[in-house]
Amino acid sequence: MKTALRVLLWLIMICLLAVLPSGAPLSSAFAESAASALPLDDSPAPLPDPAGYAADGTGYQDESITVRIKTLREYDTTILVAYVTIQDASQLRTAMAAKFGTSRDVPGSRLAKRVNAVFAINGDYFNFDNKGYIVRQGTLYRDNPREAADVLLIDDQGNLNIIRDANSEKIAAFAGTVVNAFSFGPALVMDGQPMPITENLQMASGKPTQRMVIGQTGPLSYLCVATEGPENPGSVGLTLEQTAALMAKLGCRTAYNLDGGSSSTMVLNNQKINALSSKKVRAICDILYFGTLVGNAE
Repeated sequence: MKTALRVLLWLIMICLLAVLPSGAPLSSAFAESAASALPLDDSPAPLPDPAGYAADGTGYQDESITVRIKTLREYDTTILVAYVTIQDASQLRTAMAAKFGTSRDVPGSRLAKRVNAVFAINGDYFNFDNKGYIVRQGTLYRDNPREAADVLLIDDQGNLNIIRDANSEKIAAFAGTVVNAFSFGPALVMDGQPMPITENLQMASGKPTQRMVIGQTGPLSYLCVATEGPENPGSVGLTLEQTAALMAKLGCRTAYNLDGGSSSTMVLNNQKINALSSKKVRAICDILYFGTLVGNAE
């Protein structure tokens, strides 16, 4: 019996070696796989390589992540577009300014530095009230969806999924594994098509203003868009209908509206880079950020 077991084990090892690159030991292959993802918790990402940032402030690149920043003019408004691609879904992360349930907020640049973010944007200001479906880094903090609101679910594959007119039953029926969830909205693009926008006073649907949007163009490929607003000289701002049209035009398959106005925050290399002419920096309670797999964690 023992001899047969040894033979079986040897056969399994031979089969595994046959599919590995020549000369690659089993332990090395398994170690590489285990190190490919960041932990599902609130720990910071590894420190980015300072040399990875473009000297002109237009992006970052290393073996695991690419960020490119472009400036557009649409609707008489200056718009920053960040094109982000990552190697692993765990690099799309969130961070809170303080323990859930507190009202503390801090400038987004400070929060981004705390977690070693390569690039970050503001979230949904979850502590604004007691409504919403809130999941951060795999932990469910609140299950009280706002009536007739759209919820963004980011799953463990790094995909953006939007639940329209969300309630607890619809969310529970979602087949994927939710890693992060945001409750602001509305949905702007689904299946590549701009969504009709209904009047919503909380989101100032028809008012041209600063907007912050997260979108997905393909597997592990994202667009983050920050528009200026009327408080920025030379810019009018965008309505939600215009923002939806813009995100579809830019190639998003899915796009979701996050907190806007003076809360709009886009951070690269620990510096706020959007809407700088207003000189206004509002403290925020959470960020969505992208980390690197390369480097040393603090």
